[in-house]
Amino acid sequence: MTARDWDPEYRLMLEEARRSIDRQSERVQTVRERAIGLVGFGAIVAAAFGLGDTRAVDIVGILALLAFVVVAGSALYILKPRVFKFELSARLIESTLDLPSYEGIAHLHYSLAIRHDEHHAYNYRKLEHMQTAIAIGVLGLSIETVALVVRLMLS
Repeated sequence: MTARDWDPEYRLMLEEARRSIDRQSERVQTVRERAIGLVGFGAIVAAAFGLGDTRAVDIVGILALLAFVVVAGSALYILKPRVFKFELSARLIESTLDLPSYEGIAHLHYSLAIRHDEHHAYNYRKLEHMQTAIAIGVLGLSIETVALVVRLMLS
């Protein structure tokens, strides 16, 4: 069986690989949008601290400030520019065509699907770190919110 006989299967592999990369790109955008929202909510909670009757700095205020720093730091980490691999360059495709092992369009479909899979794995590691940072930011926001509630209850 030649590589040409496998063309429909290889095309399916390539289509699925492209869809996977597209979904991953959307997830990166979603994580970045969440980071912006996280800082917004953190800023609202921090501003609420300034509305209280007391201006004294106590342990609850310090805890809230540290929690806001964690929220902001998490967001900055997420929003830091990163290189993701979502596209395949024309040069890469051309280099596949120039390989001595090139066997036609089926081979090209197969090679591109494999390259998309490699890019997916590369991007996955970065996205995983960004999602961990979101979780840390949410924890910081939770601590900040609880500190605000404690401050309101004590005043």
